[in-house]
Amino acid sequence: MSGLLWRAVTAPGTDPERLRQVVADASDDAGGGTPDDAAAAWQEQGVLVALRGDAGYPRGLVERDAAGGPEFLAVRGSWPAGPAVAIVGARRASGYGVAVAAWLAEAAAKAGVTVISGGAVGIDAAAHQAALGHTIAVLGCGHGVGYPRPHARPGGLFDQLVATGGAVVSSYGPSTPPRPHVVRARNRLVAGLADALVVVEGGARSGSLVTAGHAADLGVPVLAVPGDVRQPGSTAPHLLLAEGAAPCREPADLLAAVGTSPVAVAAQVATTLPPSVHEQLAGAWPRPVRLDELARRSGVNTGQLLAAITAARVNGEVVEGHDGIRLRAAPA
Repeated sequence: MSGLLWRAVTAPGTDPERLRQVVADASDDAGGGTPDDAAAAWQEQGVLVALRGDAGYPRGLVERDAAGGPEFLAVRGSWPAGPAVAIVGARRASGYGVAVAAWLAEAAAKAGVTVISGGAVGIDAAAHQAALGHTIAVLGCGHGVGYPRPHARPGGLFDQLVATGGAVVSSYGPSTPPRPHVVRARNRLVAGLADALVVVEGGARSGSLVTAGHAADLGVPVLAVPGDVRQPGSTAPHLLLAEGAAPCREPADLLAAVGTSPVAVAAQVATTLPPSVHEQLAGAWPRPVRLDELARRSGVNTGQLLAAITAARVNGEVVEGHDGIRLRAAPA
């Protein structure tokens, strides 16, 4: 039975018995239980595991990383082909940061470029959501831990990601908790899987700076999004810009780093918003505008504005967050 179990969770091109031995040797990071317990959990989770150097393991990761990358990768879902960009940033992201991350990720996905991020809330989540069908989330824990909870719950972001053709990846046993050294290893894996990396937002001690450092060590181009000099979230990208990172001012900057260009999109459909409201949101994009400020600027009374915003949100034209309302996509 044990042999059948390991064959069920072994990626094509990997020897099941060799995989079992590697997992047994890595038992300190397996989160408890026996190797067979790990295999049973992976089978239940729909995970396939590839060993470093085998056909199912990303060749670019081995070529970039002198250490060779993790011993194994446990993958749930499908690994998109082609070039990849990593989009990373703060968990406590601003509306500006979320909009820019989604803008970059959506353009990358439309150009056939895979978007890689760390599966966290904030910038990571915005990038994954905008690139569904072309995105990989790299976990800072095992597949069975259910972290972060909003994304790991049934029907959450990770399930959406897998259902649309993406993947959720871990380099640890299924029960491994998000310990500091595991999260640090996740950051290096994010950098190593990408052909370019962009930092959208982050503070002076942001993990995105650590990820950018790994990218630089691995020879992966690092870009940073310029931000408001008075906002804490601009600290990390501005530090990187001062150290020589390339500015990422639009999707074309990021896509040029991987040798491709944005795909032309059809003209946007006519807005459902009152013209003066759309004009104010387009002028402010990607920054959100508070409802009371939007009413004042547009001259539309609050009742009419609420009705218009509700209709536009249902149509997918606007996004409403804690810091205001913004157009979902960049204005034409």
